[in-house]
Amino acid sequence: MALRMENILMNFMENELMINTPYCQIQYLKEKNAILCTWKQFCKGEDYKEPFLSGLELIKKHNITTWITDTTNGFENEEVDTVWLLQEIMPQFIESSLEKIVFIIAEESSLMDEILGQKEALGEFFEVELVDKI
Repeated sequence: MALRMENILMNFMENELMINTPYCQIQYLKEKNAILCTWKQFCKGEDYKEPFLSGLELIKKHNITTWITDTTNGFENEEVDTVWLLQEIMPQFIESSLEKIVFIIAEESSLMDEILGQKEALGEFFEVELVDKI
């Protein structure tokens, strides 16, 4: 699947590789060997898939061990996108170099129940942490 180039900004600075869409920003944090996925606003379909596909490319390229998701502006996924994530992306994450998934989430977040469910499910394959900041 080709990424829509009009939505992508690549910044090849020494410590980060950034992919930026109106919905999500993906940063490569070289010093942490991590990807930081920061959701900006609700999206679905291809706009939802694009950050994960870009992140997967970075994982493969740099043998990244940690995926960090900032849920500050997160949202409940459309069911079809959740199914896609579980069937298409998670198996590739499990087979990749990823070892740890971190969720940045406030204690009072409306997404807390959803994230706790994800923590339980993902804990079978990864170390999973919930933090309020990195």
